[in-house]
Amino acid sequence: MQLEQSVSHSSLFQEHRSDVILRSLDHLFGMAQHYCSEGHLRQAMEIYWTLSEDHSETAQGQEAQDRLLELAEVYERVGSRHQARAVYERLL
Repeated sequence: MQLEQSVSHSSLFQEHRSDVILRSLDHLFGMAQHYCSEGHLRQAMEIYWTLSEDHSETAQGQEAQDRLLELAEVYERVGSRHQARAVYERLL
């Protein structure tokens, strides 16, 4: 009986933890998008890198990789090849 309660409690804890993580990832991604829209690319990229490198298995991490690739393309178009290259290489 106590083992069942322990398993049930553990399962509820894991479910809650997963929900908190998912919501946090959503908020971080939203913050990065907001920074981007305001032209604060460095702050946006810091968050995108965190999502990309530490949470690559999530939808937010994969979307962050796409955004980083888009930013690298922008850097390349405006002649900031060094910055673009750094992003491309880090994404490998």
